[in-house]
Amino acid sequence: MTMYTPLFRWFSALLLAIMLTLSLAPAVVQAQSGAHHLENISFEQRLGEKVPLDLPFVNEHGETVVLGDYFGDLPVVLSLGYYECPMLCSLVRNGMVDGLSDVRLTAGIDYHVVNVSIDPTETTMHAANTKAAIVSRYARPGSEEGWHFLTGTQDSIKQLADAVGFAYFYDETIDQYAHAAGILVLTPEGALARYFYGIEYNASDLRLGLVEASGNKIGTPVDQLLLLCYHFDPSTGKYTGLVMTITRIAGTITVMFILGSIFFLSRSSQQRGAPPGSAASAD
Repeated sequence: MTMYTPLFRWFSALLLAIMLTLSLAPAVVQAQSGAHHLENISFEQRLGEKVPLDLPFVNEHGETVVLGDYFGDLPVVLSLGYYECPMLCSLVRNGMVDGLSDVRLTAGIDYHVVNVSIDPTETTMHAANTKAAIVSRYARPGSEEGWHFLTGTQDSIKQLADAVGFAYFYDETIDQYAHAAGILVLTPEGALARYFYGIEYNASDLRLGLVEASGNKIGTPVDQLLLLCYHFDPSTGKYTGLVMTITRIAGTITVMFILGSIFFLSRSSQQRGAPPGSAASAD
């Protein structure tokens, strides 16, 4: 039996690797079937370009405004997402608030924050409720006038999104939007000055971006690490966005680990060799 032990270990480990890979395969295949739209999601840096300030929106009070109402004297932090988002949008907003809370500059005095919903079906109530939660988290007295939450038509939303390089799509099968996570800083004249990706934003970087933008200075491009707002849909059994990526990585790591174990077991068996006297014992 001793001579067959290395071969048996090889076969067992290989079989386990195949089984684990096959167990992950359906999720990956399902992810690929529902992820073709994700290739169209992007957040391109268009530094120096100006956003259309004449776009009409509705604010959290139900008043009709234009985007230019929030520009002129102060730099602007801009966030695109949607208020009823079940995934990353709230993390983006909370990360933005936490980062800005550590900056000595104050919203409404030194800069404005404009949040725009990419969902044209969202209402003033959605905007007002989100503002109440964000202002409470920011917790600086008198800063309410510095936070703005807008809703608008598909046309206005699309024009703004295109202007800032924010490409997204709506998946009607699960009634959700897939988009990248991040925020922007614009100059008082409406020029794109800085991009911040992800859900956490360094206070020093935010302060520098605001100070430079207040002087109409345009920042330099930053590395893009797109974090997508999308998720596993239990009704269709499909993994998309981040979960799809994590699944692929986990599967790859698992297979690599098992293959490494196979190699280690093989080398160990070869180095040990057959025990002394094993042939005599077998007789």
